[in-house]
Amino acid sequence: MATEITMPRLSDTMSEGTVAKWRKQVGDQVEKGEIVVEIETDKATMELESFQSGILGRIVVPEGQTVPIGETIALLTAPGETLAPAGATPARPTPPSAVAPPTAAATTAAPAPAPMEATPEPEGRLKASPLARRLAQEQQVDLRRLSGTGPGGRIVREDVEGFVQQRGAGASSQPSSITASTAFPGLDDTEEVIQLSSMQRTIVQRMLDSKAAAPHFYVTSEIDMAEAVALRKAINAALPEGQGVSFNDMVVKGVALALMAVPEVNAAYRDGKFVRFKSAHVGVAVAIPDGLVVPVIRHAQRKTLAQIAAEARDTIEKARTRKLALADMEGSTFSITNLGMYDVDQFTGIINTPNAGILAIGSITRKPVVKNDQIVISDRMRVTMSADHRVLYGADVGRFLRELKRILEHPMLLVL
Repeated sequence: MATEITMPRLSDTMSEGTVAKWRKQVGDQVEKGEIVVEIETDKATMELESFQSGILGRIVVPEGQTVPIGETIALLTAPGETLAPAGATPARPTPPSAVAPPTAAATTAAPAPAPMEATPEPEGRLKASPLARRLAQEQQVDLRRLSGTGPGGRIVREDVEGFVQQRGAGASSQPSSITASTAFPGLDDTEEVIQLSSMQRTIVQRMLDSKAAAPHFYVTSEIDMAEAVALRKAINAALPEGQGVSFNDMVVKGVALALMAVPEVNAAYRDGKFVRFKSAHVGVAVAIPDGLVVPVIRHAQRKTLAQIAAEARDTIEKARTRKLALADMEGSTFSITNLGMYDVDQFTGIINTPNAGILAIGSITRKPVVKNDQIVISDRMRVTMSADHRVLYGADVGRFLRELKRILEHPMLLVL
C-alpha cells in the first residue's frame, strides 16, 4: 500500500509550507534518509529526508505550490506496486435491492436529464484539501460544482483555480482583473495583486503580535564615529581582500559588550517574569528578495571582530541563498537592523520578540559639529533603540546607549 509523504512541521511558527524543489522524480528509488524534497518554510528552505525506502510513485504537490501542514505532497510505493490513476474513485457495487425490475416503459428512450447546477452532496462528504476549501471561500466558489483531480477524487487547489479562471474568462476578456477585483474592489489593469509567500505572511503576523504585545518606546543617540572609521580602515588594510570588517560588525561587537555592561537590556519578558541572559546572542536583520530573516551571532561578546565578520559574511550568504538552518535563527537576546547602506539617517525598528529591544542603525554622515569649542567636520551615526516598556525603562535604555556610544567612540575597546 502506498505511503503518504506529508507536509511536515519544520518550525514552531509554521502552519504551511511551499514545495521549493523536488530532489527525486516519479519512478526514482528512494532510500531511507535520502533527501526527497526541499521545503520553503516561514523562516528558511529545509531539506526533507525520507523516513523509509521505496519508489516515488506520484508527486501530488508540484514545485511552487503551498499547502498546509499534514497535506499529502507525494506517494511512496513498494517495488512493483501500482497506483490508481490520479482522481480515480473506486467503483461502488450497486446493492441488489437498488436494481429495479425491467418494465415496459424501460424500452422507451427517456429524454436526457437537464444538467444540474450543483451536485447536492452533503458538505461533510465532500472531499477537498484544506487549501482548496480556503481558496474556494475567498473566491466564493461552490465546491460541489467542481470535479476533483486529486487522489480519490479529492478537490485540490488547482481545481479551484481552474474554475475561477474559466469563470473569469466567460465573464470578461480580462479574467485576472475580475478575479483580483473580487478581493480588491476597483482594481484595474494598471494594478497588480501580489500573493504573499509563507515567509511574508509570518512576518506580517509577527510584526502585528510584537506591536500588540510589547509597548514600544524609542530613544535616539548620535555617535561620533571618526575613530571607528580610522580603525576600520587600518584593520582592513592589514586583512586579505574579501575578509574585511564592516561597520555593522563593529556595532555587533559594541552592542554585545554594552549588553554585558548593562545586563538589564539583555533580557526578555516571559510568563509574568523577567529573564536575563548571561551571554549576548545578537540577531542581525538581513533583507532577502521576499522578506526578512534574523540570523544570530552567538556569544558575540567573546568573539573577535574578525570572527564576527567571517560569521556575518557566512550567515548573510546563507540567508540570501535560503540555506539558513532553523538553529541559525533561534535564540537571539537582542537584535540590530541597519539601513545605513541606503543613505538613511534615522529610523525605528519593531522589536524582534521575545527580545526586549532592537537597535536601528542609520548611515555614517560627515557633518559640522562642535568639538572643543571649535566647529569641525566629523563622521556621525544615529542609532535608535526600540524598547519593550514591560522590561525596560528610559533610564535603562539611556545607560545602554551611553555605554554603546563610549565603546564605539573609543573603538580600541572592540579589539582588546
